Amino acid sequence: MQDYNNIKVNFDHFIQSLKTTTDDLEFRKKSFNHFLQKGYPVTKDENWKYSPLTKDLKKFTKFDFVKNQSDTLPNEVKELYDHYSIVFVDGSLISSDINETGFSIKKNNSFLKSVKKEGDNPILNLNNAFAETGYLIEIEQGYSVSKPIVIYNYFSKNPHSSFFSFKNFILLNEESKALIFEKNIYLSDREYLITSNTEVFLGKNSELKKYNLNYNNKYSTIFNYIKANLDMLASFECFTFSHDINSCRDELIINLNGKDSFASINALQLQHSNFVHEIKLQINHNEEFTKSSQFVKSVLHENSTAVFQGKIFVDSKAQKTDGYQLSRALLLSDNVKFFSKPELEIYADDVKCSHGSSSGSIDNESIFYLRSRGIDEKSAKQLMINGFLAEVIDKISNKQFRDIFINRLGGI
Repeated sequence: MQDYNNIKVNFDHFIQSLKTTTDDLEFRKKSFNHFLQKGYPVTKDENWKYSPLTKDLKKFTKFDFVKNQSDTLPNEVKELYDHYSIVFVDGSLISSDINETGFSIKKNNSFLKSVKKEGDNPILNLNNAFAETGYLIEIEQGYSVSKPIVIYNYFSKNPHSSFFSFKNFILLNEESKALIFEKNIYLSDREYLITSNTEVFLGKNSELKKYNLNYNNKYSTIFNYIKANLDMLASFECFTFSHDINSCRDELIINLNGKDSFASINALQLQHSNFVHEIKLQINHNEEFTKSSQFVKSVLHENSTAVFQGKIFVDSKAQKTDGYQLSRALLLSDNVKFFSKPELEIYADDVKCSHGSSSGSIDNESIFYLRSRGIDEKSAKQLMINGFLAEVIDKISNKQFRDIFINRLGGI
């Protein structure tokens, strides 16, 4: 069993310096005790069997907490189109830019709004214990946000903290719409741990599009968690673009709680070197006439590793469910590893569900064809890779962001 004495000392100092309510302190203490009971996850746990975090979390036996030294976001990472922004620099919220009355963005101080029972996930309990920053976005009933909301999580070349813990909430009331783009930029060569816990609540007939970009994280360890609850006729579209992420687990749990609710979860992983990235998805069909789609593609170079665990759960009352899941990987080296675990758990008898997983190398006949048209071998392979990944990007319903991600893919 790993020694957590230093983390205990960190937690004691943390709560002593924290200005909050008695109820919040008790919640944090209970969450930390739950973490101590389980410790960091291990491969014996089926849910963490292939996770890169089981190895890399062991490096974090104590945490340093130092306020960020910068309050600016470099111009070169800013998006050029018209948007609202929320800016975090080295874990601190430095600005938000809002001038519409139909919704609000603010620093999240309402941690107790969270669903407190996090089950047996030790990293969520660690997040509940230490989270001090994050955002709360609420869209009023019947309101459509006029332009994208961009959340910048910028980690500079020299962050002084070794642990960053975010807790976020997104609430769309009935008949409301929003598009959120979360852009994560990692520049440091220092090892640090990031935990992000985002809870999404979508009211009747609301619509949320959430797009995520993670790139060039060479040293840190990351746990991203999203839990979404959808009411009747609600729609949730989520897309994640991950490029060269060192050690990361993206975990999503989607609860389709209302009739005719819909979730589309799509992701691509493009990995080089010895980087490891894991995607774990579970979509729970808890009501009839619900629909879901999971589509993940991975391209692996050199010694990289990708993991996909996807599950479709159908409750006994969720008749007329339509669930789709597909994972495909392109393996470009004899040293890469790809682990896939697709699952169906169905308790209703009138459903349409499918899942599939495949992996393989580039088709040599296609390469030969492209070379016969005057394209050199390197360019031909890149065209094949881009075409393979573009199929996932095509799932993005918003044309502006579909073009943004296609252009990004072309620049790699």
